[in-house]
Amino acid sequence: MEARLSVRGTAPAIYQTLLDLFQKDYQSATGQTIQLEAIKEGLTYLKHFGKQGEQSVRITVGELIPDKQYTVAVQSNRGVQWITYQLLPLEDGRTEVTYTEDYLPEGKFQQWNYRLLLPLMRKGLEKRMTLQIEKLAEFAEKKEVS
Repeated sequence: MEARLSVRGTAPAIYQTLLDLFQKDYQSATGQTIQLEAIKEGLTYLKHFGKQGEQSVRITVGELIPDKQYTVAVQSNRGVQWITYQLLPLEDGRTEVTYTEDYLPEGKFQQWNYRLLLPLMRKGLEKRMTLQIEKLAEFAEKKEVS
């Protein structure tokens, strides 16, 4: 699935916001601080969630190209979801953000389930992805102004 949107804000500011959000999530999940320079391809941590923290996913940093691309993988017992933001600078301080989610289900049942439900969920997923791009740009813009 892919969503593409032209937003106000520079590619460097949006990329920096992605790193800042990752840093906060890492610190929240692990209880450890991490320097931005340490966020590199291959960095992995576990994130627990649920009422008692009984569920978990493994977050792994994928390809990072400064001011151009940010990729992470979210792995659970259901499969792996690759999340990628690609940033293309435009004129007038705008950036085209392409947000992609690729899901690789684990096992035959999950594969069939995904294939059957994706057409039904497509519109809602596209709306959520577009909203995420808008919120990311909003965070980046507030940070630029501050």
